[in-house]
Amino acid sequence: MLKNIIYALMLGVGMAACLSQQGEEADTTASAPQIPALLGTAEETKQPAPTHFVVEKQRVGNIRIGMPIEQMREHVASGLNLTDTTLMQEGMQSTAYVLHPEGQPKGLLVEQACNPNCQVWRISVLSPDFRTPEGLSVGSKYSELQQQYTIKAVTFEEGNLVALAPEAGMSFVLDHTSLPPNQLQQLNASNVPANLLIRKILVY
Repeated sequence: MLKNIIYALMLGVGMAACLSQQGEEADTTASAPQIPALLGTAEETKQPAPTHFVVEKQRVGNIRIGMPIEQMREHVASGLNLTDTTLMQEGMQSTAYVLHPEGQPKGLLVEQACNPNCQVWRISVLSPDFRTPEGLSVGSKYSELQQQYTIKAVTFEEGNLVALAPEAGMSFVLDHTSLPPNQLQQLNASNVPANLLIRKILVY
């Protein structure tokens, strides 16, 4: 079972890093400037509800693993932007979706599986604004992760150091740039340096 989780995890674990997540700005040019200015202020103050930033087992906010993609697209929370993107997986193109708060470059990367209907397969959390109920987020330390979840294994493959917590339905990509390369293959759940930071959370 753990081997299957590792395979699914590593299939696209590095894909989110190469995405360019750019916010879109509306053109508010008009002949009566004071009216668009007021409308723009209202849009800028729109914020998603706090529940949309909660990372849990098999879901982030209102996005669930297994949810039909059409349903996800139809229920984007107020204050969040959804854009399509393309990933390369095993030499083939795959459509994915970037969801982020308005005016912010990072958020979530939602990957799909189609058999034949498309459903949410995996969610990559890239922004520290999204947190677990225990307060873990991108930027938290490995020691904090250990306090909250049982880490079954730590694997280093395809340039990523990943802590697996299958009981939580999550894996955590760690920032290993401070470590010497010859140490990476020797790491396991018990000897990963406590101060390594979480770079990405994968929900599956």
